[in-house]
Amino acid sequence: HALPHYQHGNDSGWDNATTFDRDRVLEAPDLASFLVVQLDTLALIADELGVDAGDAWRVERNLLAAALVDELWDGSEFVARAAVSGRKSTVSSLLNLLPIVAGEHLPRDITDALAANIALHLTEHGLATELTDSDAYESDGYWRGPIWAPSTVLIEDGLRRSGYVELADAVSERFRKLCESSGFAENFDARSGAGLRDRAYTWTASAYLLLAR
Repeated sequence: HALPHYQHGNDSGWDNATTFDRDRVLEAPDLASFLVVQLDTLALIADELGVDAGDAWRVERNLLAAALVDELWDGSEFVARAAVSGRKSTVSSLLNLLPIVAGEHLPRDITDALAANIALHLTEHGLATELTDSDAYESDGYWRGPIWAPSTVLIEDGLRRSGYVELADAVSERFRKLCESSGFAENFDARSGAGLRDRAYTWTASAYLLLAR
């Protein structure tokens, strides 16, 4: 297969995200996008070191970016796909919108659609990991609704580098206000802003400092 796959939702860090509800072993759009970014970085490092490998890494990057679009873009949004059966995932999770991290390597009409769909996840307090009007939404459902720092930072950065500065600013401002009112919890209720789980989490504090800077 041209696309890499996850063995389980835990491999993605989004353990119980709704994207994995139908199938566990998935070719997922976020995984391919992260590898596109990594291949691009390897090319830049090779160039900086004067190693004659940068172009080869760029060829791999372009092939993977093309496969991401050809195989997982359905014309309006990215889906994940079961590695064996090819069955498509649901699309109500913020996970499916993480290809914005590789926005500079995607067609503009696709990044426009990603930005528009990301905006649908943006509540008063930040980016809900599951659409709040989804039947699968859970206020304290781990990756099935709550706001998390890592996904916020990844998407804010992807939006900003892809030129959606106003939306990136809104994501950053709302998350910082959330931390200032609810502390540095592991995750937050997307509707109320209440802190959930561990109430003093270092990656939340780190994300706040990064966005504030």
